Amino acid sequence: MSRRFPGYASAVSVRTIVVGDVHGCLAELDELLRLVELRPGFDRLVFVGDLIDRGPDSVGVVRRARELRARSVAGNHEEKHLRWARTGAPSQARRPPGARLSPADLAWLGSLPPWLRLDGGWAVVHGGLAPARTLAAQRKDEVLRLRLVDDRGDMVVATRAPPPPGAAPWATRWRGPESVVYGHHVHDLDTPRVDEPAAGVRCVGLDTGCCYGGRLSALVLPAEEIVSVAAREPYATRRG
Repeated sequence: MSRRFPGYASAVSVRTIVVGDVHGCLAELDELLRLVELRPGFDRLVFVGDLIDRGPDSVGVVRRARELRARSVAGNHEEKHLRWARTGAPSQARRPPGARLSPADLAWLGSLPPWLRLDGGWAVVHGGLAPARTLAAQRKDEVLRLRLVDDRGDMVVATRAPPPPGAAPWATRWRGPESVVYGHHVHDLDTPRVDEPAAGVRCVGLDTGCCYGGRLSALVLPAEEIVSVAAREPYATRRG
């Protein structure tokens, strides 16, 4: 499936292909890259983080990304796994799916930045950006997990309680100047969420819950075309 935003040219030479949360779904990733006709070494391949956990082949996804010389931002699942690797994994029964990652794989994950700037005024982040701060002033611990902000534009810490009055998705309050591609928050299992909170600013949420039986989605720039493939099966149970 593909969808192109109106008003953008489709014929480009070098493309940037930004892929949503893969979560170990290697078969779907390979299918998506075939569908977009990725040209390794020519097109730029970028991930929004959370390459690992939940799906069947976390190690395969990391190694495919490294093989293709992709770039990625850090996700909260990478951060969690690196923390386990530093402190010693939990008991064998609770050992995370990415536990077979090699030292080189872990070093690659540890090198991932919290955000990336792309050509054309775009930025990539895993969770979100606090509208109260510029891109350069964002806090790493927040951008990995941010979903909601309060009426001041500050992060609302996730709890099981209802969000406080005035809380809203960060992407509805981001004023740029960067347009942003992000993951982390499954708004829909079929279609990426697109907000236009300010003139010339777009925020595209690419996590369409492949690991839950939804789709794996990508944004192709500069055409701003959304391409996605269906999950082979649900690999995890969605909570909330």
